[in-house]
Amino acid sequence: MKKIIIVFYIIFFVVPQVTFAEADNTFWDCYQDILNSVVTVNTFTSIDGDFSHASVDYEKIKSEPALQKKIMLQLKKLKIVKTPEGETYKLAFWINAYNFFTIVDVVNNYPVAGMKKIGWKSRHHEVEGVLYSLDNIEHNVIRPLADPRIHFAINCASVGCPSLKVEIFDGNRIDMQLNKVVVNALKNPLHLRMVNNRLNATQLFNWFSKDFESGGYGGVAGFVKRFAPKRLVGIQQIEKKIKYDWNLNTVQNVLKKMEELGTKLPELKLARKLIVGNVE
Repeated sequence: MKKIIIVFYIIFFVVPQVTFAEADNTFWDCYQDILNSVVTVNTFTSIDGDFSHASVDYEKIKSEPALQKKIMLQLKKLKIVKTPEGETYKLAFWINAYNFFTIVDVVNNYPVAGMKKIGWKSRHHEVEGVLYSLDNIEHNVIRPLADPRIHFAINCASVGCPSLKVEIFDGNRIDMQLNKVVVNALKNPLHLRMVNNRLNATQLFNWFSKDFESGGYGGVAGFVKRFAPKRLVGIQQIEKKIKYDWNLNTVQNVLKKMEELGTKLPELKLARKLIVGNVE
């Protein structure tokens, strides 16, 4: 009789764990709704073609109860999720988690000048019953997957960071998605630009230089050659010295930065492009 009671207790009183369906991204529906509501895809054109640099309306999230509710629902699902095991699905899941948690941190501390005021080391993000910091997720989960393109997919809520993708990453097509975000980023003079016949690049290539030896790229130069605009691929010497802009990626800060770059470096022919639709 005791055994029957124990089994009954286990069946009816243990909290069920959400199973993450690898082929179905409905798990991220709340996060996608948030992105659709608060991310603006600002489009620009330059000598190297059209690109986008998204901005986020954190104040809107902070002030709208419906968006706050979606954050809470997504956080609840993450606490009991069973994380995917397949490599592409795992990569997509953790990039989405990192970007979502970054938005949550900014909103919880808003108004704030930028993520450097918040930091990345606090272990308060719960996934599958385990507490993570943003640093844990980036350096101990995502980077070991050995795909350097992730440095242009994870977003640190800063102007100098590669653009936040308005669409969640999907394990079924993440290879295509990562290629697109890298191509977009390397058209952006915040990350790569020719100045006085010298190729200046984002500090990401400096901070994570060893990562770019993975994936068959053979280092930073090979990575740039694979993804950069044609005008820039023949340059062998890359100076990784573009100053990182840690200001929050609000629309005001993004547009201000692009205007400053266009004025300072007229040879880039940088201008805002007002078009309908997204450029990724």
